[in-house]
Amino acid sequence: MIADRHRLIADALGQSPRTILEIDDGYDFEVAIVDDDWVFRFPRRAGVEEALELEIVLLPLLAPALPVNVPLFEHISRDPVFVGYRLIRGEPLVDEDADGVQAFLEALHALDPSGLPVQHLEWVEAYHEQCAEFERLVLPLLDKDLRPQATRLFGSAETLVDFKPALLHADLAPEHLLVRDGRLAGVIDWGDARLGDPALDYAWLLNGPVRGLGRRSRSPPPSPVLPPPRTVVRGTHRRIHKPARAHRARPGWDQGQALSQ
Repeated sequence: MIADRHRLIADALGQSPRTILEIDDGYDFEVAIVDDDWVFRFPRRAGVEEALELEIVLLPLLAPALPVNVPLFEHISRDPVFVGYRLIRGEPLVDEDADGVQAFLEALHALDPSGLPVQHLEWVEAYHEQCAEFERLVLPLLDKDLRPQATRLFGSAETLVDFKPALLHADLAPEHLLVRDGRLAGVIDWGDARLGDPALDYAWLLNGPVRGLGRRSRSPPPSPVLPPPRTVVRGTHRRIHKPARAHRARPGWDQGQALSQ
């Protein structure tokens, strides 16, 4: 992180930091953990600034209604663009506190989205565009015997309309769900928030912390499976089944690494 960023942090805090832990491997942001108390995020490019502006406006509206902590920006600069907020302590979710995850998602999806500054897509058109990209970029990477199933899945985009739009986080990777003392304590990185199908937030959990719902192990199935659209996430939409505790794949992760994404 360049010296100018250190100066910007010092100016924002009104004092020179004692320690700065630089996290430089994120795709969208450079992140600094300052004095083990503050998080500063600097967009890597102009396109990310729009997502950060969304967080600046949206998070103060969401915070009172959610049962977890979210970033509350106490330092906001627009020239150059960066933000600072109090560190939310925790480690990335593995499989802890399924009830807490469900309570968070139910509270989020129950919010009235009218008046919120979030994107409202034309669902079928957006799904068609996304599936076209999947067909171009992902389909060639699949085993040949899976490609017909994937093609049928892409062709079902027209059916993905039987839902009531809700506010989504839309990026619930494990490192964005922070656990402290076995409980979900915070949710970070809200730049992809939008209106959409609530099943999408649950689908993130299938790919990460609660993959393999209803099984006693988090090990992947013996061979890849492409489930029909919404059939798996429909069940998850109503209840998250908590799998057995597993050893952390990457021990020692902390808020600093989590914020690198």
